[in-house]
Amino acid sequence: MMDRERTGASDSQGKIPEAWIGQEVMLETTESLSSDLRAAAPVYLEDVNDRGVVMLVTRHHDQSQFSRYFYPWSVIGWIRLAEEDERS
Repeated sequence: MMDRERTGASDSQGKIPEAWIGQEVMLETTESLSSDLRAAAPVYLEDVNDRGVVMLVTRHHDQSQFSRYFYPWSVIGWIRLAEEDERS
């Protein structure tokens, strides 16, 4: 698996996307998403490992409840930090 460390990134950033854990991110997958995830972007990045990522997604009917979703790297097209105007 390729190293996800950004070339030239400062030490404070660490590895990407591991450095984004706990922040809101946007992602696109190569497969259809569940209705909860389609309705609730951006999502919170909870964990990153060699197998994939874990996202915390607010339920569309109850913003105080979260669901966890695991996505293997094989279905993730891209992932990035959410822009200011995309954050909830």
